[in-house]
Amino acid sequence: MNKWNIAAKVAGTLTAGMVLYNAHDVGKKHSAEAVKEKTAQRLTNIYMRSRRMEDLSETTSKLKDWYFKSNADWNLPDKINAVKGYLSGAFEQITSDVVPAILATGALLSKKLAKVFTIGMLLYGIKYILFDVIDIGRPNHLKGE
Repeated sequence: MNKWNIAAKVAGTLTAGMVLYNAHDVGKKHSAEAVKEKTAQRLTNIYMRSRRMEDLSETTSKLKDWYFKSNADWNLPDKINAVKGYLSGAFEQITSDVVPAILATGALLSKKLAKVFTIGMLLYGIKYILFDVIDIGRPNHLKGE
């Protein structure tokens, strides 16, 4: 294995790791957000129904309190929403990182074009640093004119 192939495999592994890490991290954040949002929607409706009383019966009041508490403690919808939120966030991030993912895959799997994919990753990395991290070429809205 020559030096370019080794460099391509190392760069491809690092880039693939970065893409997967970003997807996992965004997935976790979307998961937490989805659980909070859906729980708030679900419990608001249940709470409003549990507070509405047509009579002054203490039994009805206690049953409605029990109904609300049992729904608040029921975590199956939260688990489903967590999985859905994680998957949507992770796939959204992977589609956002499609270029480095393709370049990393090409560098890892290709034998003949590994050098091309490695140079592509290097150029994409330079573009990422300059335009996304340092913000070169973006308007400065805080600068007084």
